[in-house]
Amino acid sequence: MKQIEFERWEPDAENPRRLTYAGQRTAEDVFHELEARLDSVGYLPDEYLLLDNRWQNGREMPRDAGFFCRTDYGGSEGIYLDVFLEWYEDSQRRTEHFMTGKTLGESGADMDRMSLISSAITKAIRGDNSIHARYMVVGGQPGPEETMSLNLSPDEQRLVAQALAEQRIRLGPQAEGEEKLLRRMTGSVTEYMDAVGLADRLNEHDRALLAQHDGEPEATPVMGGMQL
Repeated sequence: MKQIEFERWEPDAENPRRLTYAGQRTAEDVFHELEARLDSVGYLPDEYLLLDNRWQNGREMPRDAGFFCRTDYGGSEGIYLDVFLEWYEDSQRRTEHFMTGKTLGESGADMDRMSLISSAITKAIRGDNSIHARYMVVGGQPGPEETMSLNLSPDEQRLVAQALAEQRIRLGPQAEGEEKLLRRMTGSVTEYMDAVGLADRLNEHDRALLAQHDGEPEATPVMGGMQL
């Protein structure tokens, strides 16, 4: 994904194939590009994302500015994501608030999502070639071309779990991958099968095997999204 720049670069007058520095972009321009980027991948905070008033009205991004994100629960409600800029001016280090995002939810899943948005902002500005999400990583060792990340809504989680359960029944004990993923999403495969009315399609051997696997240490309830 293309990196969001703080600087403006234009073709050189003498050599159009070469880019030359043409000044800093305005903060509003950078903010709106970032906002559109987050919206395109479904990572806008559900309450709001606002640029600090000090960076409006054409103020330019500082030269060689860095940034950092802070995600935390609010004093009264919701979870906040704050982005700060850091730069040097007259040999003095300056730090100013840049923008704020907010969600009204306060659950662990809401905190995970806001942390995910923070990660997406960092990757958009720093530059990154992988998928900007974290909730589920399917595959072996993490790598830009070896993983797929999904941020699933509760309805989507149920849909995936149902499909995995059906596949587990069809493949039986050979469905090791499906069973492991289903267990990580639902906690207990046996209890999930019972809850959705699929238990009667399991033979006694499968039920015994699932019960044994569900008792393993890795069988931890994580419905709501996790990294595998």
